[in-house]
Amino acid sequence: MKRIFFATLTAGLAGSLATPAVATGPVFRDGLEKRVANASFERIGTGSAIGPWTVTRGDVDLSRNSLWQVAEGTQSLDLDGGRPGAVATTVRSQPGKTYRITFKLAGNPADPLGTKQKIKTGELRANGKLLQQFSFDTTGKSLTNMGYVTRTATVVSTGTLLEIEFASTMPPGKAGWGPVIDDVRVSLR
Repeated sequence: MKRIFFATLTAGLAGSLATPAVATGPVFRDGLEKRVANASFERIGTGSAIGPWTVTRGDVDLSRNSLWQVAEGTQSLDLDGGRPGAVATTVRSQPGKTYRITFKLAGNPADPLGTKQKIKTGELRANGKLLQQFSFDTTGKSLTNMGYVTRTATVVSTGTLLEIEFASTMPPGKAGWGPVIDDVRVSLR
């Protein structure tokens, strides 16, 4: 009886050791909570960090839920500060594997100067290559009803690092109230 139990236990352990663990959940998840805005929003310029993100050009506004509705947690990010901005982060990846990038998208509905630019535009890049151009119509939206939608893109990693960048593509003179992102996730597809 002891031999049968030991043989069964050994076979069970060998089987579990031979089967690689499957990753569950996202490889990366960030709701823009790791740097707290010092007011209802904080303008952050090129070279500055927002948790795992770095502002790579222009400036952005890290906005709290005291300013407007967020998709997750207590903060979201307007990709336009006083001018179009961009943020990037790098996550570890496996070459040849497909990754899904998911994020919540809205647009800054405040427009005190009356620019009438209701369509907020931006793009998502991975390792410098365009993955997705996105737009969001703020018609009918408000600070308490931002109307977040979920956007998804996929990319095949070519190396061990995957750089993800979100950028505003608002036209000159219309910047300052741009696309808003929140709840960014990267997972194996």
